[in-house]
Amino acid sequence: MTSSTNINKRREADYKRLRTRNPICLSCGYSDHPAAMEFAHIAPRRFHDDGGVLCANCHREESDKEKDYSYAPITNNPTMETIGRYLLAVAEWFKRIAETFTIFGEWLLEQAEHVLPSELEVGQ
Repeated sequence: MTSSTNINKRREADYKRLRTRNPICLSCGYSDHPAAMEFAHIAPRRFHDDGGVLCANCHREESDKEKDYSYAPITNNPTMETIGRYLLAVAEWFKRIAETFTIFGEWLLEQAEHVLPSELEVGQ
């Protein structure tokens, strides 16, 4: 088996594991190498299987916060607890994504000051 065949198989396995062929960290925007990316669950798998792609560093930062919580329901109403944990976890993801949007938006505005207008903009 050739080296390129092995690399292709690893990339396909990465894409399957990440559930996307275009992995980009939802927190910091890293996208250089899919092997450095992880599928991060919004809430622990016992609660729900939704998630998204984070680079290994961002995933570790997020996961560290979760270590203080039980990975199993601890109340007498596991359905409500599951929904509550899921909503709180999604809110944390939205905060990180909003921070990233702000950084990217500010960067784009800064770059726009130094780029000539496109033909579409000139013709309008």
